[in-house]
Amino acid sequence: MRRSIFFAAAIFAAYAIGPASAEVAPFGCDASAGQTCYFRIYYSPGVARMVQLPGGMKVTVPDVNIGRAHYCGSVGKPPAPKCSQKPINIHYNN
Repeated sequence: MRRSIFFAAAIFAAYAIGPASAEVAPFGCDASAGQTCYFRIYYSPGVARMVQLPGGMKVTVPDVNIGRAHYCGSVGKPPAPKCSQKPINIHYNN
């Protein structure tokens, strides 16, 4: 009886905690008008997405795990595949 209660409690705890929920992250291009910012967002190993923004534009990117996902950014051309990654924060990523 004790084992079944422990087992049920463990299953309930696993479902109650679950994985971290994805949020939206604010991104913006601080470059001047006429220039383009490129952001490569790394959701997890092997899963990335490229976002392009014209100078001065701000957007929110959905389905990002704040603090766990990373990004690289550059102006004028896409960032190199192996770039210096920064963690995505909740405030402003540029």
